[in-house]
Amino acid sequence: MRALHLTASLVLAGLALAQPAQAQELNRGTQRLEVLGTASSGCVAGSVQASSTQVNAIYVSGGPSDGSVTIPILVDPNTAATLGSRIVLNLPVVCNTSHNISVRSFNGGLTRDGANGRATGGFSESQAYAIDVTWQAQTARLETANRTVAFVVPRPAKGEVTVDINVPRGTRPLVAGAYRDAVVVEIRPNN
Repeated sequence: MRALHLTASLVLAGLALAQPAQAQELNRGTQRLEVLGTASSGCVAGSVQASSTQVNAIYVSGGPSDGSVTIPILVDPNTAATLGSRIVLNLPVVCNTSHNISVRSFNGGLTRDGANGRATGGFSESQAYAIDVTWQAQTARLETANRTVAFVVPRPAKGEVTVDINVPRGTRPLVAGAYRDAVVVEIRPNN
């Protein structure tokens, strides 16, 4: 650590200007002053931005820490199976220490509001999908049925976390209703 040294000089002069010149001794004082600071460990994420990759999906920002992805046409009108959609989101991040990134799906896929798990006749009340999270040359894939995925970045880093959400074309028709999931991307410093 470098310390900043300030030297203060104090000169005492006699008021006897009329006295003959003689060797004067100056009193000097020195004081060491250290300037210190601490950078706390942390990760900061900015507002999500949608990339140009949007297929049957629209992102709407809900502020700096949330937003929603809407799938305008969830099912094929002829088969009632999931039509398929994809959207890529970019999240600016700065972490000044090693950190963890985790992604969680609360419902384990797009699940019908009020689903009771008793769909019959080959119908389904949920549609699994995949989320690929890429950060600092690492990619983790969350298959929403698994509910969570995480990875460690062993150093400080800054840039954009890419979140690629891909809902595949379905093979089973969905029961009519509103389908939703909540996904959380968490970036947490290790120390």
